[in-house]
Amino acid sequence: MKPYLLDQETIEAYLAAGYWTRETMVERYAAYAREFPDKIACRDSQEEITWRGLDERTDRIAANLVARGVERDARALVQMASSNCEIVLRIAFKKAGIIGCFAPMQWRSKELGYAHQELAPSVIFASPESGRDLPNAWPDEALGGAAHTLHVDLSEESPEGWLPWDELTRPPEDAGAMQEIASRAFRFDEISMITVSSGSSGFSKLCEWPEGAQMCLARANGARLRMSGDDNVGVFAPMAGGAGLLVWVTSGMTPCAFTFPESYNARALLALIESARITVATTVPVILNRLAQEDLGAFDLSSLRAIRIGTAAADLDAARRFERLTATRVVLAAGSMETPGFAHADFHDSAALRLNGSIGPPHRGCRWRIEDEAGNALPRGSVGHFKLAAPYASSGYWRDEEGTRAVWSEGWNATGDIATIDEDGRLRLLGRSKEVINRSGQKILPVEVEREIAKHPDVFECAVVAAPDPEYGEAPWAFVQPHAGRSLDAAVLAEALRASGLATYKIPTRFIELPEFPRVASDKIDKKALLEMAPAE
Repeated sequence: MKPYLLDQETIEAYLAAGYWTRETMVERYAAYAREFPDKIACRDSQEEITWRGLDERTDRIAANLVARGVERDARALVQMASSNCEIVLRIAFKKAGIIGCFAPMQWRSKELGYAHQELAPSVIFASPESGRDLPNAWPDEALGGAAHTLHVDLSEESPEGWLPWDELTRPPEDAGAMQEIASRAFRFDEISMITVSSGSSGFSKLCEWPEGAQMCLARANGARLRMSGDDNVGVFAPMAGGAGLLVWVTSGMTPCAFTFPESYNARALLALIESARITVATTVPVILNRLAQEDLGAFDLSSLRAIRIGTAAADLDAARRFERLTATRVVLAAGSMETPGFAHADFHDSAALRLNGSIGPPHRGCRWRIEDEAGNALPRGSVGHFKLAAPYASSGYWRDEEGTRAVWSEGWNATGDIATIDEDGRLRLLGRSKEVINRSGQKILPVEVEREIAKHPDVFECAVVAAPDPEYGEAPWAFVQPHAGRSLDAAVLAEALRASGLATYKIPTRFIELPEFPRVASDKIDKKALLEMAPAE
């Protein structure tokens, strides 16, 4: 399936400039299996998989999916905790020509239902790691929909109607299916992956990704981190999000190993760095903060040369403390699922430059632009709306022409950030142009939460705003005006939101009762004044 935004002329220009090549990740992984058959490709708490083992396992899964009638360019919707199994699935999908979309583990029926509606997946993979019942976690339309949908359970005990995972890992009964996957693998100029990104309104956006853009990003990120085949990369963030996924794609340029933790507990991660001799780690600001608060001297972290922090603004004090006490270089990155890594520090930058509040410079081929409200380009040093164009970006929103046009124009992506480019040519992000709450990289749309709160019979009016949070950067606070004669019960409201199927991270951390809301001249709620009205915790 061809990408929406990219025409053949643009693709040829990317090839001519050397941003893209015709090589795919499947081809690279096959080369690793030949050249480094016994080298570890990935490990988790359950097993280690070599490059040869990964090649054989992904062949079997791809062939079994083909044998079960999953067509080329069909979509697969997956919800699972990151582990070796995720890498296996991602490569198997690419071999079988199936477009995979991996949903965050925090998603519940509302978010999964939206993705199911938009993607119309032919296969669903899920596991109950979060401790919930599979049938209750997914919306009815996903479980009881079209008969052609294949449901695969990744756990050991599958509920009725779900195919056990181990049936896909066996050699296929249809020998022809194994031969067929050779012609089904995605080409460099085809969509081979969908990621999820919060949009400016409504539910999360589904970003389509051509294979060439992923390989371009692999080379760009790998170069900034000075990655090599000797690296053992700790994936300390879920691969459904950018911090995990966008470092894993560097395996498209070098046969490094990837190590998955059993949990994201700070002490457990530090112990894993010590025991597995992790050399590079990727994570999010909230986990960096937790790591920096531990007794770092109690662990041997001498193997760790770099830790990449992405998805949200990092706490620079925590970054400096971690670097000072471990001699590990903290490499900051900024981006979105639409345009990941649009600013990325370099491993060889000095600490004074890497941790001064700026991020950059741009990757090769990436162009930055600061605009005023009218869309005019502003000179360096000016503050305005940040846009960029890059050969490693998403090629638009999945089957959403209107949404794509709202964000991309003439190749430029409007990030929704307010920013400036300093005298060193580095980017300084100053905030969001809209009200989206960024909770440690997870985007929360206030209107979505407000709609659910407003359904409660005791609520007259409500507003959700971003509040500063020392651990997560931002957290949602809900201000509620009850109906006359009624009062606010925060526990009841929180439980109602959980029961609605709203993801846990979207539930406000505080519910504050107001007798009435402050207003601006247009009679809209003055959200800027709300935080000042909140009583001390």
